[in-house]
Amino acid sequence: MSAPRPPTKILLHRDVSYHPTDAEFAALRAACPGIEIVEAFGRDAEPDLSDVTILVTDLRVPQDLRACPQLKWIQLISAGANQVTKTAIAESDILVTSASGLHGVPIAQFVTGTLLMLVHCLPQLGEIQKTRHWPASRWDLRGSLLRGQTAGVLGYGSIGRECARQLHALGMRILALDPGPRRDEGYNFWPGTGDAAGELPARWFQPAELTDMLAECDVLVVAAPYTPRTAGMIGRAELNRMKRGGRVIIISRGGIVQERALADALAAGHLAGAAVDCFEQEPPSPEHFFYETPNLIMTPHMAGAFEGFWPAMMSLFTENLRRFHEGRPLFNQTNKRLGY
Repeated sequence: MSAPRPPTKILLHRDVSYHPTDAEFAALRAACPGIEIVEAFGRDAEPDLSDVTILVTDLRVPQDLRACPQLKWIQLISAGANQVTKTAIAESDILVTSASGLHGVPIAQFVTGTLLMLVHCLPQLGEIQKTRHWPASRWDLRGSLLRGQTAGVLGYGSIGRECARQLHALGMRILALDPGPRRDEGYNFWPGTGDAAGELPARWFQPAELTDMLAECDVLVVAAPYTPRTAGMIGRAELNRMKRGGRVIIISRGGIVQERALADALAAGHLAGAAVDCFEQEPPSPEHFFYETPNLIMTPHMAGAFEGFWPAMMSLFTENLRRFHEGRPLFNQTNKRLGY
């Protein structure tokens, strides 16, 4: 008589101390009967992975696969997967899935909000209350219109498509640069959002046509994954191709736009503003030149953090767990070498 099969062990490893509800635990057990679920909190936690089959995590992925011989699947809570590209995971049989499709609406709201802050001078207007100094003329802090301007979206995935939808609703002309297909068949937690058919862009560009797209841009939204091909792809020459007075919003990964080049373009007045949510080094050092760069909004990589994220994440993971148990393809399987 054969020994009983050990239960599938799931480790939920999170930076924040969200504890699934009883209903969420019940849904997981219904999706895959007989599972064992354990939890670990905090970036510094070093959980035992020796008998873990499924790992749910963010940036903390195993570096030594000898420590996790039973691991078959990693469910990331991030939309990107560049944290696995230079690890042994990329060359292994371990499945890696991302949380793509959860972040479209909140990150697009962040893009829309920060762009409106920039065009309406809200950071400068905020100084009025802070300094108790009334401006001599309100016209010195007048806003500008987005309607009729052109927004280029670098990376037309689920996030980029919802950014395009919201900016198009403000009357902007949309351009898209993406080497993938025009239609998006990926997971989307937000029905009726995005641009699944790829109908909003007035023009589509391939990576080799980046400077052609930038020449038409009043606004550039950087929503591309960080890969060897996108690393540092926007530097001084590329930013100078944008229209004078343009604005840049970075919400995917740091290192795609060269930070010194962006700061110099803002200081020189070629660009009118930028919002940066992700950096080459996180957190940036207190001496980073961005802290002194004019017309720049810095935020701590939180565009995708929103109320309701964990219930949405648990919904995606539960569905993927059901598919895993049934031997069906999982949502958001990534190319581990490319990182998306």
